[in-house]
Amino acid sequence: KLWLISGHWAHYVNNMFIVPGKDGDEKLSIEAVDTMAAKPMNCPNAMMEFGRKPRSYKELPIRYSEYDVLHRKEKTGQLNGLLRVQEFRQDDDHTFVTEDMIESEIDDILSIADEIYKTFGISYRAEFSTRPEDFMGDIELWNNAEAVLKKILDKKYGEGNYEINEGDGAFYGPKIDLQIKDALGREWQCGTIQLDFQLPRNFELKYIAQDGSEQIPVVIHRAIFGSLERFIGIIIENFKGAFPFWMSPYQVAVVPIRPEHNEYARKVVQRLKALRIRVEADYSDSNMKQKIKKFKNYKDPYILVLGDKEAENGTVSINMRGSNKQINDIPLAKFIDMCMKMNMEHSIELLDSAE
Repeated sequence: KLWLISGHWAHYVNNMFIVPGKDGDEKLSIEAVDTMAAKPMNCPNAMMEFGRKPRSYKELPIRYSEYDVLHRKEKTGQLNGLLRVQEFRQDDDHTFVTEDMIESEIDDILSIADEIYKTFGISYRAEFSTRPEDFMGDIELWNNAEAVLKKILDKKYGEGNYEINEGDGAFYGPKIDLQIKDALGREWQCGTIQLDFQLPRNFELKYIAQDGSEQIPVVIHRAIFGSLERFIGIIIENFKGAFPFWMSPYQVAVVPIRPEHNEYARKVVQRLKALRIRVEADYSDSNMKQKIKKFKNYKDPYILVLGDKEAENGTVSINMRGSNKQINDIPLAKFIDMCMKMNMEHSIELLDSAE
């Protein structure tokens, strides 16, 4: 019955995986007490949690974050690697606010989106999606919600500096979608901010206002990454596996020139690991050039070559990804400081040890 209350059964059932009850097929089995559906959205969970006990205006805003597995019935022909899947997770948040909190809360969300996308070196484009044909609720409430979002968008980006998608909103409210591009230039909706006056009414949610009256909260649905699978897929393609230092699975590769240099190499590896710098090493008898070529194929940001001089001086010689030159005899402490700086600042570009 949860999906009946939320409105998903009336407006979203074609996108849901239904487990039919004993007394009917998928379309009719909502009448059977044992009918179930795989969760397509986290929204009803947040509504139920808010309604679990009496609420006061003093508690608002209340924010619920949830990363549960979701399932949506996408058409087989539309599935596309990690970019469009039927099972996924998203950084879902539902924030319960009073009407006068809406603008400041969405401003904060957009600021968070700016910071996160900048960290990944991503630019985005905002879209405003309005009431669809198959909508739920009162048109006056929809008009109010759309006016609020338009005011926020005009303030943030400037009037006319965002696209309006007529009729592309969620069935329960208008939304702001944040579009980012993949390596082929295709746009994908990742972030979304949805303003919802409807579901709180469906679930009969209330809070006690300052004047003692009962009021209905407004819900802001938001995700910044959106589908984590989609976001990861876009990041992998955009960087072509050559991730920024702080994102790389292995940040440093260590190559001792000969077996007698393995002892110093192990000390270097131990020191880097102690500082949580992700490092791998090749202590085999393979040729040094073969080792370097292997790690270049792995796209590790830095390859440290260690021989007699480095072991004697406590230094490293560095091959940086994307460069054909080797910087010799750099103090290990200087290299570590450089690594810590990139991890701390989430640098997109690699730092050159020669600078």
